[in-house]
Amino acid sequence: LECRTAHYAKLRTLHARFGGGDDAGDVDERIFCVLARYEALRGAGFQCAVPGAAFDGLRRYLGCTVECFASPLNCRFERYFSAFPALERSFGSLGSFFDEDAVDALRSGSFECNPPFVPEVMTFAARRIQRLLADASRGPLSFLVVVPDWGGAASAADAFRRSPFLRARHTVGAADHVFVDGAQHRVPGRHRPSSWDTAVLLLQNESGSATWPLDSATLASTVDASFARAANEGGPAGGPEDLQ
Repeated sequence: LECRTAHYAKLRTLHARFGGGDDAGDVDERIFCVLARYEALRGAGFQCAVPGAAFDGLRRYLGCTVECFASPLNCRFERYFSAFPALERSFGSLGSFFDEDAVDALRSGSFECNPPFVPEVMTFAARRIQRLLADASRGPLSFLVVVPDWGGAASAADAFRRSPFLRARHTVGAADHVFVDGAQHRVPGRHRPSSWDTAVLLLQNESGSATWPLDSATLASTVDASFARAANEGGPAGGPEDLQ
């Protein structure tokens, strides 16, 4: 198993914050388990992430968003939802986005939803977000959704566009953006070009819209500029944008 020095340092930092410190058990053993788990999944394309430049550009409007689908290896912020919470809580995971145990963490807040580009996972994510936004007992909620704009009858992007909670929308052309490589922790290059257009959609309940107002024109200009900066600047894998 391979792990670049900067990512190893990132994992050590997360574990120091949430795993009981460097003296709690064998930190390297837990790091090995994280690396082995994601290596066993294969398909690094499923672990791609939105570039840090996009988070930075939208922070003034949406704050520090919690990622609904991330890992200790590709998370932008220290708190996120992930696939293997039993292992990854020691690195800051809030649990699985689909678990009922996560209901308190989803009571209110600003979230970013960039699920693996698997039709079934995107469908389940859309249903989960719809239920959360329709729950009148919850506080302000905002979900910035990033999914492929494949089109067709089973399009996840179209399902989100039909939502009554849609507040803003934009589509980024395939040639105009990149994603952070899902294998960034072990490969020299940081980014991989997108293979298709990407839909960026903002869904919010009423109080979420009042708390984090953002229209389609502002979303489009901010996202385009941020993705262009990521594509042009590149940067080494494991660079400073990995963790805020």
